[in-house]
Amino acid sequence: MFPKNKELQTWAVSGLFPLLFVLACAAAWGGQGSWPVYKGAWFSISYPPGFTVRPAQRSATSAGGYDSAFFRSPDGRVEFYIFSPQWSGEPREIELNPAIEVLVEEKRQEGKGKQVRWVTVRAKDRSYHRSWVDEITGLNTRTVFGISYRDQKSYQDYRQDYLRFKKSLRQFAD
Repeated sequence: MFPKNKELQTWAVSGLFPLLFVLACAAAWGGQGSWPVYKGAWFSISYPPGFTVRPAQRSATSAGGYDSAFFRSPDGRVEFYIFSPQWSGEPREIELNPAIEVLVEEKRQEGKGKQVRWVTVRAKDRSYHRSWVDEITGLNTRTVFGISYRDQKSYQDYRQDYLRFKKSLRQFAD
């Protein structure tokens, strides 16, 4: 199985096996699926393969790029949202639209140098729900994550992807 030559046996153990281990780990990680990365003006975020990206709000502090974006699933059942400007700003595109939506729930919490607001709205025709969490820190930064979903099954089907999406956010400093 292994060459009889001691030098080749040493190379196989010290060089080949670690390489195979690294490749096996990479394959296992790749099995989870590598995600594309979207780069906004002051952030980057990974999103599921096949999702369509729609940049939304142009950056207020950068000549190029966006402070927010939507990410729509291939089947159209969910859409993720991120707002991550350099400094605080207003995520205008996700606020309640009273002409077509109603407030389902809103909760606020303050403390530890930040304000957090959780909001859920639904379409008046009940065709979708939207939820978002809006966090403003005492350092004048703001981050908003959101998800729009057709029904509870759609939310549950994409929940793990949404959590991974949120966790992947990387914010840039000026």
